[in-house]
Amino acid sequence: MLKGSVEANDRPAPVDALFLIFDRDRRPQRSDLIDAISTIQDTSISHDPFERDALHRQAREAGAVRRDGTWLELLKWGMTFDCLGLAPGPKLALPPVRHRLSISSDIDLASQDTIALTPGPHLADASNSIPVVRALLDTAMDLTKALEGVESLCWGPSGSAMSRSVFTSLASSWIEGGPFPALGLIGYYLDREGRLRSDGLQWFLGRELALSPDLSRDRNAATRIAIRLINELMPLGRLDQETRFICDEGEELFVAPAPEHLIEVRKM
Repeated sequence: MLKGSVEANDRPAPVDALFLIFDRDRRPQRSDLIDAISTIQDTSISHDPFERDALHRQAREAGAVRRDGTWLELLKWGMTFDCLGLAPGPKLALPPVRHRLSISSDIDLASQDTIALTPGPHLADASNSIPVVRALLDTAMDLTKALEGVESLCWGPSGSAMSRSVFTSLASSWIEGGPFPALGLIGYYLDREGRLRSDGLQWFLGRELALSPDLSRDRNAATRIAIRLINELMPLGRLDQETRFICDEGEELFVAPAPEHLIEVRKM
């Protein structure tokens, strides 16, 4: 867990969100987001709470209220996403960051400012589906290019933070038909038993990978196996029975559901 103070007016954001991280006091305002959206071809604003509030509208016409608000609903590919945490409203508290890609451990991400993109209420039951996550990442990628000051991003379900360039590379590759970004949306760590474990796969498949200790001795090789296996499993949606998996080296692996919401991976 990262060190860093959380101000009294900070509020927690949904864990299933994708966070855009800015330097302190550099969060965009409502008007900044509206300007950014106007430059994105396939994204629009589907709901603006500020515009719908008659009292605010009357006050604005009288010149008594600034044109700002704390969130907007965006429409992308027929799906809606809420953009939360806009300035000057309360700041969002970034969830604990457990994994970093191309971000120095010296950077205190918890002290920086964030906005969050999260699936709209009508997508609540499908927020972990591939079409929704693809649309969410594509929206974030567009905003990263259109907004000034985006330094890094963090995927809530795995607590994985990554630099702007890493996110853009992974997301664009997937959107253009490449593999699922198993390196960016899923984290990896060694548990006390010496097994390489995934962190965040449960959000998609209901289980986490656990590679046997002998497969995990070489962490880089084990991570490659995990990434390759995740890309095989994602189209299935879940794993209910044992199966076999051939890794790049030609070795056959045993893959099966296990207690504690795990997927056991070991040599045959």
